[in-house]
Amino acid sequence: MAAIPRDVSEKLITAQRSLFERGIPAIILMEGGKSAMVDRITSEVLGTLEPRGVEYHHFKADGKRGSPFSSMEYITKSPARGRISFYDRGWYSDIIDCIRKKRCDENEKLIEVSRMERYLIENGVVIVKIFMDETEDAAEKHADSYPIIIDRDCGYLTDDLDHRDMGISDEEVEAMLSASNTVYAPWDRVDVEDFEITAENVARIITRRLEHRLQYGIIPEECPVKEQYHNPREDADLTAEAKDYDDALAEKQSELAEMQCRMARSKHSLVVVFEGWDASGKGSTIRRVAGALNPRGYNVIPVKAPTEEELSRTYLWRFCTNLPRPGRITIFDRSWYGRMMVEAVEGLCTETEYCRSADEINTFEKALVNSGATLVKIWLEISPQEQLKRFRAREEDPMKSWKITEEDWRNRSKWDVYDLYVNSMMKQTNTPWAPWTVVESEDKKYGRLKVLDTLIDSLKKALD
Repeated sequence: MAAIPRDVSEKLITAQRSLFERGIPAIILMEGGKSAMVDRITSEVLGTLEPRGVEYHHFKADGKRGSPFSSMEYITKSPARGRISFYDRGWYSDIIDCIRKKRCDENEKLIEVSRMERYLIENGVVIVKIFMDETEDAAEKHADSYPIIIDRDCGYLTDDLDHRDMGISDEEVEAMLSASNTVYAPWDRVDVEDFEITAENVARIITRRLEHRLQYGIIPEECPVKEQYHNPREDADLTAEAKDYDDALAEKQSELAEMQCRMARSKHSLVVVFEGWDASGKGSTIRRVAGALNPRGYNVIPVKAPTEEELSRTYLWRFCTNLPRPGRITIFDRSWYGRMMVEAVEGLCTETEYCRSADEINTFEKALVNSGATLVKIWLEISPQEQLKRFRAREEDPMKSWKITEEDWRNRSKWDVYDLYVNSMMKQTNTPWAPWTVVESEDKKYGRLKVLDTLIDSLKKALD
């Protein structure tokens, strides 16, 4: 017999159908309680819904929790438009671990989580947060009814048998819930006693939250542009030239290869972002960097127009899915900064999306750094005169003519507009935890050497 009454399940299915029709994604986050009960309740709710529109994620079972990029992992598993993702434990389990093990500042972690929730919600995702208040008596009462899940020999099906004992005090739990009980992502607390009653209550809560989103939508808030950081482009010296290039290149490539070996033995990762003007030398510089590295340990991600699948997710999703694991390197040829430049200039994002992009990116980058990544952001700077020279050279060279298109010339005609947006981007995102390095690339050889020096110095600082 189903624990959830028919009238309740019908309303839940109707809400799911409406989400699908309107393309609204939803995350149902289950926290608290004994693992066996949470699993059982989740299974009951999942059994009510249309399974083709639902995803289930248990990050420990997936082998993701505890990885350096666990915070970003939650975004990679966020649902596409019209789908529902159930998170059996989520980012609040990371906060609990943080408090229990004293491995990080829980207040800073709470701020990071709050901003991540806000990012998801402002990008259209509904978040329903349910905390299950389960007494020890109730946990013992239901333990025998779920023997498979609590069998220690069941591999990934086995969960923490003592999850109810979180290792932190009730006062610390209450403080965590209070601090994260925001207007845009409130907690719903459920007293766990009788299984059937609990399952029905959870289904009612989910239905009510989904219906509220369907009826009222998202009320956007004003987000003024905050140009609060120094613009490093102002310090660029385009007259700089390389000396003894061939010998210097070989020496720096050898040193970078050595640093890669050191990093491979560590828990650190390296994320390199290349941005810059068209024809500023991104491709040739990346080749010199990659030429120094063992191909087993790095990936180069060329960022182009988003695919249909990527458009169905939140903006940062496609970048989160390409972050490196410990000991590895990911190089982005263009990046998430497209929203603050080409998308804004070409009208590919709304004014509101552009307005909040800096805060979203800063939050994303801080989470990366806090998780153990070394993030190096490189802007390749050239003059408009040098760009014109390189454009014409490409047109005249049969081996390079494919690299110049009508779009390149069209973008060049908007140099002054792009220049304003680039300067604003620098002033909003040149943060202490993720600063920009402006590389003067008027002389390509000088630019390549400076990039290699920047990567070597950044890795030394992280690993020493």
